[in-house]
Amino acid sequence: MKWFIKCLKQYTDFNSRARRSEFWWFTLINFIISMILFVCWIAPIVKMGFDPGEVDDMELFRLTLGSPFLYIYLLYYLAMLIPSIAVTVRRLHDTGRSGFWYFLFAGGSILGSVGSMLEETNIGLFIFLTCVSLAVCIIYLVWMFTDSQPGDNQWGSNPKKELFVKFEWPD
Repeated sequence: MKWFIKCLKQYTDFNSRARRSEFWWFTLINFIISMILFVCWIAPIVKMGFDPGEVDDMELFRLTLGSPFLYIYLLYYLAMLIPSIAVTVRRLHDTGRSGFWYFLFAGGSILGSVGSMLEETNIGLFIFLTCVSLAVCIIYLVWMFTDSQPGDNQWGSNPKKELFVKFEWPD
């Protein structure tokens, strides 16, 4: 939880470095909170689907767009957008890469979405865009699992080094 709080405190820091543990703990806790909010929003809708009675359009509207969990989920997503980008950029810096590589990941995600919209109309383009999106996703994961660049780089000192500062007894 300390890494999650640390990332929230550094939500505007795009110029330093982030360790793997900081990035992955933030990502895990963010994912768990998002899934809890999503399940709270979608559970009544799924429950209504199993109800053998008539599905009322007004009730469906109330459960989908009228649910407070939808708005809590959207607010949480918007609140975590900048900290998520910031910790990803700091993680890229820790591996010795520019934060502008983040746009490769965002572009790969967009290509995957465009590809899924074209699935029925142009299967060749769909397959190509899906493969490009998958390749970008694999590159992203490899870079996020890569160990810190040893020593200092242009974005600061190695965050691992700060943990192992040698203690010296005063004279």
